[in-house]
Amino acid sequence: MKGYYRKIFIYVFCTLVIAAVLMLINSGRLIERQGYALQDTTIEPVNAASQEEMTQSRQTALILYDEQEDASVKYKGNFERVLHRMDMEGEFLDIRQKESVSYSDFNMVAVIFSDWDGLIGEDCYRMLRYVQQGGRLFLGMVPASPGTVYSALYRAMGIVEYGEYVTTTGITFTEELLAGSKGRAFKGDSFEDAAIGVQIETGAQLYATGTVEDRQVPLVWKNQYGEGDILVFNATGITGDLWTGVLGGCVATAMGDFIYPVINTKTVFIDDFPSPMYNTESAVIAENYNRSVQEFFRDIWWPDMQSAASRYNLEYVGLFIATYDNIVVPENFAYTKDTVEQYFGNSLLQNGFEMGGHGYNHQSLALEGQVPKDMGYKAWSGEADMAASLTKLREIAEDLFPGVKLYTYVPPSNYLSAEGREAVKEALPDLQVISGVYTMEGEEGSVYVQDFTVADDGIVEFPRATSGMLEGVYDDFAAMNIAGLYGVYSHFIHPDDILDEERGGGKDWESLFSDFCEKLSLINAYFPQLRPMTSAEAAQQVRVAEALDIALTLSGGRATGVCNGFTGEAWCYLRTDKTPAVDNESCTITPVCGAYDGSYYLVQIHDANFSFSLQ
Repeated sequence: MKGYYRKIFIYVFCTLVIAAVLMLINSGRLIERQGYALQDTTIEPVNAASQEEMTQSRQTALILYDEQEDASVKYKGNFERVLHRMDMEGEFLDIRQKESVSYSDFNMVAVIFSDWDGLIGEDCYRMLRYVQQGGRLFLGMVPASPGTVYSALYRAMGIVEYGEYVTTTGITFTEELLAGSKGRAFKGDSFEDAAIGVQIETGAQLYATGTVEDRQVPLVWKNQYGEGDILVFNATGITGDLWTGVLGGCVATAMGDFIYPVINTKTVFIDDFPSPMYNTESAVIAENYNRSVQEFFRDIWWPDMQSAASRYNLEYVGLFIATYDNIVVPENFAYTKDTVEQYFGNSLLQNGFEMGGHGYNHQSLALEGQVPKDMGYKAWSGEADMAASLTKLREIAEDLFPGVKLYTYVPPSNYLSAEGREAVKEALPDLQVISGVYTMEGEEGSVYVQDFTVADDGIVEFPRATSGMLEGVYDDFAAMNIAGLYGVYSHFIHPDDILDEERGGGKDWESLFSDFCEKLSLINAYFPQLRPMTSAEAAQQVRVAEALDIALTLSGGRATGVCNGFTGEAWCYLRTDKTPAVDNESCTITPVCGAYDGSYYLVQIHDANFSFSLQ
């Protein structure tokens, strides 16, 4: 009998312990020891050269655009993004002022407009002389017509013969134009474009082709002319917002041996997590999984998401929203403690993930007229009320999750006005990063569009570039562009994708999760060295990349680099057709994508003065 009672005692004791642990979890008292905390990695920056030396070594580009052509002006915006990330000095000049500059003053000259005959004219011969003498010319957009200027340039461009315009329906990368691109093909309506049917020299280096029915037409190639090179982009798609990686690849390829800082991180945001959505009911969930919404997310969705994080080496940022009411008057705010929100929030934090702020409610921080009416949102009366809503969110978060700090803010539905941004800064004292979106994607109003950079007020701008669970060709293309230019994977999903016909595509959870895993597997295959980080950690790496000023000197088969603003470790992409080899401890070099022989290498810099052989 003693053994029997002892078993009963042990069983009861264990039950009480488990109950106590669950109570602690829901009370938030375990968060201080197990929750997410951002480590301070600030290191005093080191400068290895004078500012004058760094300025003299910086590569320069002259961008000739047409301020009267909308596509050219948009293209100019893409170029500004690319040159900023690649730490190049760019001068943007309307082509009508071309006589005011000497091309020989620049390492590269880019033509990014379509009216070649009307705006280049006889100046095409000056461009040819520039290339013959060692210059790099980037003809970045197919001309409106292959007329007189095209006839004067085509042989120097490496074209044997050319014909009429053709419609392309896809792009295939035959070589590594941008990091992680070699051998990848993308086809569909999103890639329909116009190109000139050309045949190029066998000596020209082909980087990408366009699909025209059952054949391929050259889209991107480089041809040596005299002492210099001409790189051609034989289409118009490069003006698109999410083609910046392709543009960066064209710039780096035109430059030859080229190095620039990257961020080297991957982050996945989970919008509305935790939130009140888990207290709802769904016939779809009940029918397919015999569970309530809360039980489905607790028993199936969240365990699967944790499994994906482990399997694909990910860090999540859950974006907390307290309520879905539409109250925009602070005196009327009313919140009842939600133990379901508390459960998911505690689990998020105890996994070591970050909790960011999404809003007291889902009313975008904008004034009257700043958000399209069909969104159904209520406008705030001013900055003070917006700030009060986030102060309320912070108070709720501290009550549910003692010790939590909201380092990240993501605006509901991606709308954030200038007044709203000031309110975020005022109400969230631990704020490190605001995450909007990389492109407006056809939306109107105060959509918060960003680049990966540090704002003038010190807040890191870290956009989410891709989204959703569904597998999609264009989404994969966009992810390649962002990783290929910035060294970043920044993706967001909504937990209720399965409940949304458009975002979920009518698929069940198993299919959606499989698609999600395919996305993660693909990014890991082509960019295996991206470091998993939360947005607050990634923001620190944006600061590192922004602060880094780097110069590389090539001589006698050796590359010697110096860094200013160096804070102990930095990451760069090196683009070269040569083979780098490290013979000291100042840096580490590996291919960006180890699945093939390419032209891009990831350089991890350990010392402000570094070197390697380059044969």
